[in-house]
Amino acid sequence: GEERWRALSPEPEMGYAQPIVLEHGGARQLIVWTPRALVSLNPAEGTVYWEIPFESPSGLTVATPVWNGSRLFVSQFYRGSMMVELDSRRPAARQLWKRGGRSERADATDALHALITTPVFSQSHIYGVCSYGQLRCLDAEDGDRIWETLDLIELSRWAAAFIVRNGDRYFINTDKGDLVIARFTPRGYREIDRAKLLEPTTNSAWGSRPGRPRRNDRLVNWSHPAYANRHVVARNDEKIVRVSLQALGNGQEGQPAAHGKR
Repeated sequence: GEERWRALSPEPEMGYAQPIVLEHGGARQLIVWTPRALVSLNPAEGTVYWEIPFESPSGLTVATPVWNGSRLFVSQFYRGSMMVELDSRRPAARQLWKRGGRSERADATDALHALITTPVFSQSHIYGVCSYGQLRCLDAEDGDRIWETLDLIELSRWAAAFIVRNGDRYFINTDKGDLVIARFTPRGYREIDRAKLLEPTTNSAWGSRPGRPRRNDRLVNWSHPAYANRHVVARNDEKIVRVSLQALGNGQEGQPAAHGKR
């Protein structure tokens, strides 16, 4: 429990994104995304390798940075997305592109304005959920939007989903309590199956009070699930469920079984 080092300023706050460790440029790098910047630290000493400013209002660095080869991608609710190119020879980086719309509203966003949903970086494309629930595909080279759809989640502020890759498919837990199995390709979104896991129980509008709901007030499930041994474990504010993901012999690909333990 002895403190080995301390780094970065907690002002205005540290944000919410989980740090990740990667190996690139001949060094292990601890990547920390604060409300001020995307930062790389030496994990053994806490010294800063590099830092690229990317301010996030209200401390909303929530989605985890996504690493793919020499690229590092972050996306925030208010100011859009940034792609960083990592140096192959030393622990250094440069901004490759940054895209942000006029605001975070559904009709004013550009590229991707993620909140809770950590995007998926697959080959040369990025898939993620934007500020009002639009599932989008981006070209990783410049952030251009290839397609978007509302077939996964309904249009709503702070919409979210938790995406887990499974082979060439994705298991997605939506904030409405659904488990969706789907495929994402540059050609579009294809849903394979959908099942109800839980009822949403968390109020999405921070600061709401009984009898005085705030705009966009709705119930959501913002708890990340766990997958193991062909089962999914998920929870809301009232219960935890474990549900089998093995088909019941009806020939439907990847259909979640209808039975589970509570």
